[in-house]
Parts: sequence; structure tokens; C-alpha cells
Amino acid sequence: MQPGRHFVIADPGLNGPAGHHLSYTAAVAGAALDAGLAPMVLAGRGFTGGLEGGRVPARAVLGATYQSAGGGGLARQLAFGLAARLPAPLAGLVAPPLRALRRRLRRAGASDSLGRELAAELAALGAGEGDALLLHSVSGANLHSVATTPGFPPVTLLVVLRRMPAEMEADDPAPERLPALLARLQARFGGALRLFADTEQLAAEFAALSGLVVRPVPLPVVVPPLVPRTAGQPPHVVFAGGARAEKGFSQLPEAIAAVAGRARFTVQSGRVGADSDPLVQRAHRLLRARADVTLIEHALNPADYAALLAGADLLLLPYDGAVYGARSSGILAEALALGTPAVVPAGCWMADAAGPDRAVLIPRGAPPGAALAAALARLPQLAAAAREAAQQWRDRHNPDSLLRALVAPPLSSTPD
Repeated sequence: MQPGRHFVIADPGLNGPAGHHLSYTAAVAGAALDAGLAPMVLAGRGFTGGLEGGRVPARAVLGATYQSAGGGGLARQLAFGLAARLPAPLAGLVAPPLRALRRRLRRAGASDSLGRELAAELAALGAGEGDALLLHSVSGANLHSVATTPGFPPVTLLVVLRRMPAEMEADDPAPERLPALLARLQARFGGALRLFADTEQLAAEFAALSGLVVRPVPLPVVVPPLVPRTAGQPPHVVFAGGARAEKGFSQLPEAIAAVAGRARFTVQSGRVGADSDPLVQRAHRLLRARADVTLIEHALNPADYAALLAGADLLLLPYDGAVYGARSSGILAEALALGTPAVVPAGCWMADAAGPDRAVLIPRGAPPGAALAAALARLPQLAAAAREAAQQWRDRHNPDSLLRALVAPPLSSTPD
């Protein structure tokens, strides 16, 4: 892109001054500003605050949703709340059909508004050929809306696909299947469409699915400078990122109990309410009852989140490896940049990215307690390997590298 061109970042999931939506958007906006482009952020209507010290304009104008909370209202709260009070085996049986009901309710929601909202904002900005629109966190419904909105300005559309295809088909999906959706986008935007994914594995999956070029791009990791450090006594084990079933939150009580007395724990859960997954609610009650756990029940601002990660000796990330698959993890990416080892699921991108020297893997289907115990036993060796590899990770995964990859000349429209 030429200096001075509009570089618009639209993120319907950016609804507050915290979380990975903010960090991704702010990092790319800062890199665009430094490159001489004219970044503009279009955020969800709940967003407040500034970006890059006020140097990047942000408009909280998007009413469209990304990974919506779903339907059901009071009825869902009652069902989930009652299921959470059942004994563990029964709660485990009840939770999956309730999650499936939640997904069906999402499918029945109103039509997506992102395309109409973006078309209006881009037109007001005067954006057109030579300008770029980045969508780094979008659902199938969001993309269908962009592809079918009349009069959409002729900008270059940069789409980073960051979720597994099966997730996009289940959560806020388009009215059509993904191959047809991506073909529709290609037909609408032609050479002005560029598709990306933030892992090589995920890029390959979407390329095979669509028959289009999908290029892997780095993660825009921003962390404090590396400093020498030694693990505390007892070591500080951190779980961060919110109380969600796919993040293995329900397995935290078992894991912590398996190593009681060998570490201190901080769990950043965010809000857990009556509409949360039943197993998540049950785990939340158990964690609240433990004296060796510091439970943070709110979203953290960027400074507090950075301090939490910087103070960790070990990250505990008992995610569902089958669900995550080729997906990236922003928290793991930050940990690797900080030189902090982790406990992660086997058989997914997280395991490949960390490798055996910087992580202990949780076998598929196994509880994480044994892996956590093994990581604590090997912590000095794991930490040394993580620190040694941190700079190489930073050299690859940073906002400038991502921006260069996004605006590089396009490849052909079909893969080799």
C-alpha cells in the first residue's frame, strides 16, 4: 500500500478496553501508523477508550456481533444454572445438549448487519480503490453480510481466518456452507480479496476447503522486553483468558488439586453467571473455595494483563485440543515471547508451536493434573529453553511482520 492510504480495521468483537480483540487491533493499528498509512478502527458500540495514545481514531459504531452470546435469555439461564448444580457426572451429560441448543438459537438470530455498517462508514470516510479493510476476527454471518451488501466500496478486503472451519459452521454461521461463502466473497471482490490465517495449518485447511490461496501470517505479539528472571518459590502458575468450556476451565479444580502445595495459582476467569456453561459454573464454585487460588473475576486492562503474564512462572492452558486444532492461541504466543513455559493440549497448533522443550503436553482426553505435575518437576529446564527461544519467536511474531505480510503483493487466486 502507498503511504497515506486508508487502512481500516473493523472488529465487531471489540466491545471493551481489554482482551485479545483490543491487543490485536491496537498492535496492527500502531504498525500501520508507523508505516505511514492512515489507520482507522471501527469497533463495537460498547467500546470506549483510545488506541495508541489517541493517535489512531476509533469509532464505536458496529452493532453486528462476533461469537454472539446466543439466544435463550432467562430460560437458558435457568437451564444452565440448574444443570450446574447437578453432580459432576450428570452435569457432564447435560452440558453438551445444552450447548447444542445454544448453537441452534444462534442460527435463528436476526440477519447480520456488518456489511451495511461497514459500507456506510467506508463511504463516509471516502475509502475506495487503493485503501484496505482488515477483518481479523469475523464469523461466517459477518462475511456473508459483507459479500451481499449492495454498493460496498471497492476497497482491498483483507480477511484473517482465525477459527476452525467447523467452529465457523457452528457459531454465528453464514446461510451457506463455507466453500460457497468463500466463493461468493471471491466473486464479489475478485483480485481485491486476500485471505489469510494465523497458522500454517489453518491456512492449509482453508485453502483445501475453498480452492483459493490462503496465506499464513504472523501473530502481532506485543510484550515487554525480555529480562532475566528466576522462578518464584512456590512457582506461580497462571490460567488466563476467561471461563469457557473450550479453554478447559472446568478441568482447573482437578489440576490444581493434583499439585496442591507445590505452586500458587492465579485464575483469570472473567464473569461467570447463570448463563455460563454448567461445568464452568461448577468449577468456578470449587475454585472460589480454594485458599491457594487467586481468582480474578473481571476482564483485565492491557497493563494489568501484561503484569499478570509477566509474573507467571508457568502457564496452564488445558484447552480442548480437538476443538482448537489448527487455531492459534494469543496467550500461548505471548507466553513464548516472554520466555514462559506452558502446559498445553497435545495434537494441536499449541503443541507444535511450543514444542517438547518449552511445554508439557496433556494427552487427548486425559485430565491435566499429571501434565501439570510433570511441568512443575521440570520447570527449571522448561524455563531455560523457553527463554532461549523467546527472541526468535519475537522476531517472527510481531505487528510489523504481520503488517508486511498483509500488504505484500497478492499471489494468484488459486493455490499451486
